[in-house]
Formats: sequence, C-alpha cells, structure tokens
Amino acid sequence: MLLCFLLVVCSAAGMLYADEDVLRPKGKGLLAAAVESPTGLVRNPWAVGLEIGGSLSFYGQNVTQHQAPSYETNLTSGSGFGPFINFAVDYALTDYVGLQARVGYDQKRYTMKGFLDGPCEIPIGSGNISPTRVESTTDQTINYWVGGVGIRARFAENWLVTGGISYHSRSSASFRQVDTIVDDSGCEFLDQQGMPAGRRSELSGANTALFSPQRWSLDLSIGYRIPLSRDVVLIPRLGGQLFLSPLRSGNEDSLSHPDIGQIYTIRNWGLHALQLAIGLWFNL
Repeated sequence: MLLCFLLVVCSAAGMLYADEDVLRPKGKGLLAAAVESPTGLVRNPWAVGLEIGGSLSFYGQNVTQHQAPSYETNLTSGSGFGPFINFAVDYALTDYVGLQARVGYDQKRYTMKGFLDGPCEIPIGSGNISPTRVESTTDQTINYWVGGVGIRARFAENWLVTGGISYHSRSSASFRQVDTIVDDSGCEFLDQQGMPAGRRSELSGANTALFSPQRWSLDLSIGYRIPLSRDVVLIPRLGGQLFLSPLRSGNEDSLSHPDIGQIYTIRNWGLHALQLAIGLWFNL
C-alpha cells in the first residue's frame, strides 16, 4: 500500500511540472506570461526620445497681375529647408500600438524667385508711366514652437507608422527680398527721398505679424527601429505635415500706384512640409 501511495504522489508531481520539457526546460506558465509588461518602442512600456532633422517646406500663393503687358511669372510657389528638434515620449498600450507626445522647435523656410511688372515714370514727374520688368527673389524664415500627440503602430517587427495632430505657435519671422530691374527701359528704384537709387533694391527685416500666430497640422510618418542595445534604439523616419490653418493673416496683399491703380494682388497663401528625422530612444 505504501508503495502504491508513493507512485501516485510521484505521478501527480510529474503532471504539475510537465511544462518543463526538453524543448523548454524552464518554461513559464500561462499566468506568468499574462502579467508581463508589453513590449514598448524600446523594451518596457515607457520610452523617451530626442529627434533632430529638417523640414522641407513647400509654399504656394496666387498672383493676379492687373496691368499690361503681363509677363509670365513663377512667383506662385517656393520651397526651402529648415531645421527642427523634438523631445518625445512614447507609451506602449500593447505590443504593437502606443501613444506618443512631442514638444519642440521647427523652422520653416522657403525661397521664391520670379518676375512682376512695376510702374516706371520717365522722366520723374512727367506723368509718363509704363510697366517695367522686375526680377524678385524673397527668402522667408518662420520659427515655431510645436507640440503634438499621435498614435504609433509597429508592424513587421521593426517598421513604425505614426499619425497625429500638431499645434504650431509662431515665435518670429524674418525676410530678405532682392528686386532687380531687368529690362532696358532705363528705370531705377527710388530711395526714401524720392531720388533714383539704382536698378537693384534690397529689403530685409522682421515680418512676424504677417503670419498667423497659431497653426494646426495633420502629421503622418513612417520609421524603422534599429536596436543599438537592450535599452537604446535608433529610429530614422520620414513624415509629412498637412496644415489645416492659414499661413498668413488677412485675405490678400496688393501693390497699387496712385496714377495707374492696382498693379497686382496676392491671395491664398499656403505652406506644407516633409520632414526627415533621426531619433535616439531610451528605455525607462
């Protein structure tokens, strides 16, 4: 009887530890697997990251010219490259889905170059006004403080897609504009005293108030995880920003002359961007 009792006890013990087999000598039970933390962007649910990169901005506007002759102009668009930096936090809801928040600084820059007709009076005071062709180049810089939130999804183990919305608070803006008379009319620009000042004019300075103080954008990006260690990953990503708010305050801008009236009108200012970033993420 005692021998039978010992055989029953041994058999029961063997059943209790049956998961520690040859293939998994230290296997975990279902309860232990259920309470483990989800795999985050790095390892644990919480991660912080520092991103640096550049914004390739695409600017557009509508130019209507009212005086003849009308020269074909390409002052309707421009583009340029500016830096940005973000501090970000990621929290994993599951192994493959998480929430992200970012705060940072973003500089938008663009350059436009094209032609417009300006009024020319020769000689000064004669009242004989005719259009003169002017080549115009404008370099514009706008600085923003940015905050955003989004949802991050991981697929194929290391590929990431993030979508969300960002708030852009205008900090400052500055410009440099160079105008050059390119025809042979003999016209010149006038200085502040109304005297001839040459065939080239250069203006620069701050124009912060020209741009909307707040803007919202929809953001979408794709990235790839490159593990550097157990607690650090490198993530390059390419993203796009589609702005929902207007770039500039007001409805239109125009240039007019007291003798011949309106010369041109500019409306519908827009600016969107592509972003390329390199992020270094750390486990918490």
